[in-house]
Amino acid sequence: MKSIISDLKYIIDGEVSNKQEELEAVSQDFGGIIQKQPLIVVRPQNSHDVAKAIKYAIEQELTISSRAAAHSLSGQSLNQDGILLDMRNLNQIHEFHPDELWFTSDVAVTWKQIVDTSIPHGVIPPVLTNNFEVTLGGTLSAGGLGLSSFRYGSQADNCLGLEVVTATGDIVWCTPEKNSELFYHVLCGYGQFGIMTKVQNRLRKYRPFTRSYFLCYDDLDSLLNDERFLISEGLVDGLVSLFSPCLLGVARASENRIKPIIQWFYRMQITLEVDSKQDINVEKLLSNLNFYRHIYTEDMTFDKFIQPIAQVSHTVDKANAWIDVLLPGSKAKEYIDIALQRIPSFIDFRTIPVGSFCLLSRNNKMPMFPLPDEDFIIGFGMYPTVPKAQVQPVLEQLNLLTDLGLQMGGKRYMATWVDFEVPQWRLQFGDYWSKVNEIKNKYDPNGILNPGFFKYEQVIGENVNKAYIQSC
Repeated sequence: MKSIISDLKYIIDGEVSNKQEELEAVSQDFGGIIQKQPLIVVRPQNSHDVAKAIKYAIEQELTISSRAAAHSLSGQSLNQDGILLDMRNLNQIHEFHPDELWFTSDVAVTWKQIVDTSIPHGVIPPVLTNNFEVTLGGTLSAGGLGLSSFRYGSQADNCLGLEVVTATGDIVWCTPEKNSELFYHVLCGYGQFGIMTKVQNRLRKYRPFTRSYFLCYDDLDSLLNDERFLISEGLVDGLVSLFSPCLLGVARASENRIKPIIQWFYRMQITLEVDSKQDINVEKLLSNLNFYRHIYTEDMTFDKFIQPIAQVSHTVDKANAWIDVLLPGSKAKEYIDIALQRIPSFIDFRTIPVGSFCLLSRNNKMPMFPLPDEDFIIGFGMYPTVPKAQVQPVLEQLNLLTDLGLQMGGKRYMATWVDFEVPQWRLQFGDYWSKVNEIKNKYDPNGILNPGFFKYEQVIGENVNKAYIQSC
């Protein structure tokens, strides 16, 4: 171990450490479910440090992974017995061109930094998630979804270029035209094919005001039909739905068991982005919708509207067992009905956030972000936070709901909890799965990059992930 530390300190400009407290600090992610501890933490100062660390990992037959905010839920940003690149020092915005609608920054820049820089110029990234403290590199590795993704695609769909350090330690610039194969697989690729170090991303102009209508539904069919109508007709700029259970009593399920009687209600929030509130034709917008009640209207300036309402804290004794299932629109009601029936059997249905969002396949072009074979897609999300001691039975039920979604032609948003073996990966990627294996072998032949999350068909890097402890 001493020789590894001294070697890396000699070649790396940034920090290198194997202190136990620092290793433990990077041994979990936001999910709090998976734990892995690296051999060494490297905090690179630049892309050349990343390249040197990768070349050293190849020489020493060590695996290497990257992380920043570590907001993953399934250990995607962790590493066991290898090198962990803590990318948080790569946090500078290098170029910002509001007139040309693009910027370039390091990967560990947060979306909050970008928003704070862009808002005074009247521009904004086309898609923002509900957490601004996560980094560009993290969400671009996952996809990145927000209230406007049905219109603009994922955050990855708005990436214009990437600086990538390959698994051979080369530094290359990638765009849809140059090194395009690497570009389209590093995006949404969870660090499997290369480590991104810089990003060029699109901006858009925004309008100064927003109006949001909060509409209550007591019928799931009506909700889904209205979502399809609003999205297909391009009538709104943002849409999200929250599901709320109402406990109406209990009934006898059997002689010794009772079950809750639950009525689910569905609150759809639709948002318009406007130059003036007088531009809104309320009657035209709402008259074709079949909601139960219009419960609230909210007017805000755009810069206030986009701010996250609340952040979920990450406590050491809790696990965030969240899932998002992407469903073909034709199967969404069937799946959601089953899921809502199952929820009370394994978790406190009164406290778990449940909801839906919409996507259009035509606006999502990333091959590593698989979608169902329909244009209109319903995303169904469940976001339980539970004590770690109670998480295992919850995960088992979420895995069953995942399998049900895959059987119905759905896909998983892999930024949330995922526990796949090869059969699930085949269903997730369909005919593209063989291509994923081919690209992995091409760009990471030694299998050193971010191992443990994807389960590939063939043996990749079979000499890697050995415990390299001879010098410890």
